[in-house]
Amino acid sequence: MTERWFPDEMPMPAANAETMGWWEAAADHRLVVQRCTDCGATRHPPGPVCPRCRSASSEWSATPGTGTVYTYTVVRQAFIPSLQDKLPYVVVVVELDGGNGTRIVSNLVDVEPEEVTVGMPVEVVWEDMGPELAVPRFRSAPTTATSPTAATGAGGPR
Repeated sequence: MTERWFPDEMPMPAANAETMGWWEAAADHRLVVQRCTDCGATRHPPGPVCPRCRSASSEWSATPGTGTVYTYTVVRQAFIPSLQDKLPYVVVVVELDGGNGTRIVSNLVDVEPEEVTVGMPVEVVWEDMGPELAVPRFRSAPTTATSPTAATGAGGPR
């Protein structure tokens, strides 16, 4: 089992025919995006039809599990009682490296809310919720000279 950041009472995500491949990859601790095999567009959440070209042909494309904070919010009110001692926590939208502009909503863990910034580099960490369910969370990643944020100075407040 990996580290747990959220209580067992958290609602479990729902899987369907379009998302099953994504959840299977997540269970193996692989972060993937759906890619249209006709036009190459990527998307998340997964869906049955490409929003760009309307093709029903797609495949799962691996990402490196890194990205940058596109936007975020700090949650200060528990929506279930067992979250009370986890407050405050951060919900982020991460623009994935290698995702061709694809973004994913998740939680930022192991970071104080006042330390979070737009453009902050992050990396995936996995929270195993059971033997067949893992949920991607993100944590702060080291800034390198080759990262888009470090190289361009991008990522200031929007």
